[in-house]
Amino acid sequence: MKSVQPKNGYAMTVSACIWLGLFPLLQGGTYARITHDKWVIMLILTGVTLLCFLIDIFLRCFLKKNSRELSSPLSTLHSPLFTFRSLLPLIIATALMLWTALSCFVSSFEPSTWWFGEAARNEGLLTQLCYFALFACFFFSRIRLKPVLLSAAIGVAVFFVIVLLQRAGGNPLGLFPGGRSYTQNPEFQGTIGNIDMGTGYLLLLAGLFLYGIISSLSTLHSPPSVLFSVLLFLAFSLTVYLIITMDVQFGIISLAVLFIFTLLRFLPKKWRLPLLVLLIILALVVVWFWPGQGGGIWELHEIIHGRGRLSFGSNRVAVWLYSLRMAEKVPALGGGSGTFRYRFNDYLSENGLSIPKEQDGVALPDYFDTPHNEYIAQLTDHGFPAMLLFLVLLLLAVFRRQEKGFPILSPCSAAVLCYAVQAFFSFSVCLVAPMFWVVLALSFTSDSHS
Repeated sequence: MKSVQPKNGYAMTVSACIWLGLFPLLQGGTYARITHDKWVIMLILTGVTLLCFLIDIFLRCFLKKNSRELSSPLSTLHSPLFTFRSLLPLIIATALMLWTALSCFVSSFEPSTWWFGEAARNEGLLTQLCYFALFACFFFSRIRLKPVLLSAAIGVAVFFVIVLLQRAGGNPLGLFPGGRSYTQNPEFQGTIGNIDMGTGYLLLLAGLFLYGIISSLSTLHSPPSVLFSVLLFLAFSLTVYLIITMDVQFGIISLAVLFIFTLLRFLPKKWRLPLLVLLIILALVVVWFWPGQGGGIWELHEIIHGRGRLSFGSNRVAVWLYSLRMAEKVPALGGGSGTFRYRFNDYLSENGLSIPKEQDGVALPDYFDTPHNEYIAQLTDHGFPAMLLFLVLLLLAVFRRQEKGFPILSPCSAAVLCYAVQAFFSFSVCLVAPMFWVVLALSFTSDSHS
């Protein structure tokens, strides 16, 4: 699938560098309000991106020496290469945005609720519009991927240093409020905040860096190309180290999926599908017979033996099950953006349900303002059509290029794959989601795999 973009969007390349290199590091100096601070920063940078987009349009339409390009600012839209197939991702994203808005307009909640969303997440319609604006701007922009990768590499290196200083007992940037530290709150690290969100950011970069390295291997004919590949390898190593040491289970799962797809890519085509099926069967056999040493493997072992508990997955099983039941009440339109907390807790109260407070003596979180699954969140907030559109958009990105049904990933589509896997266990929030929507749009541009 090839989408035609304006030539060399220099300003939008700068914007992409800001989003993937600088935005992860920006914060307000404390974990106490980091989500709100990131939200404000996101709003500002969305405005910057719109300005960069307009600058590139100006340069494209009015400063080109070729008189044919000066005939109309909208001349590129009449290109025969703008086919339905090339515009399909934008059509799907637009349909998702319109359905999201419709779900809000018919919501039983006041506009002030669904416009901003509940205060802890700020995932209201305003935020959804920002995500769509980012997607649309980058979808119609052709950026240079190399400086974006370098910016992301520098950003993760700074992130890595901050995390190491925190683990060593320091408090760089004063992120831990007074009297707190990494020792007391290891679930907060770096400039993203909670390690679940930090892992989501790192997974995006893991896909970018790994396939950036693979793409650069074909151009190792000059010292700059070799240096670029080495820098990407170092950045990838730091990223993987952080994912592993943050010890978030869905981070390991997402990395495993990324590595399996990468391994299969280099095998003969006729071996790919049989080997993938074999790996899945072997994994299920191992889980069936081996209970593991606790954690996710043991819980999966118990589930496939019919001994599942609501408390599994740190109560994710409970919140997923109850969320799906709640979604049956308004399956088409959901309850509106950012309304999950109010609706979910009312649903539990009305039906006499509760979230387990512990599992085998270990205390568990029993209050949820999100279903901790982005697909279920789309279902509960915006309805089944929105969930389906979101899923189709992800599949279009991952399978943009394929060989006999097997995806041939680019750096950006590999990042989308990692995000899609972790989205089963995490949720959309402005700490990470703006970067995802930028990368998602770039996965459809012609330069994203070069």
